[in-house]
Amino acid sequence: MSATFGPYVQMRKLAQQMAIQYQKDTNLALAPLLAHFMDEVEVNVASDQYDHSGFMERIRGPLNLDAEMTLDHRRKEFLHAVADALQERIQQEA
Repeated sequence: MSATFGPYVQMRKLAQQMAIQYQKDTNLALAPLLAHFMDEVEVNVASDQYDHSGFMERIRGPLNLDAEMTLDHRRKEFLHAVADALQERIQQEA
């Protein structure tokens, strides 16, 4: 699968969309939204045999960059939380 169309591209898009919703709706709690995203990651990881750590790193790296570039505190908070959760999950793979 190419770097342009890999499943991690869709997962990054999902994280970005969730970050926008978290940014806009101050009633949304971070923990349940983050748990939902990580459930989606687990579905992808469980679905096939491939480089799971690489898959998660291809999501985590760009989201970290996005978090650094955004000015909105809530959006930054969500993106950093996703990147941190992915890093923890990558460490579990090791």
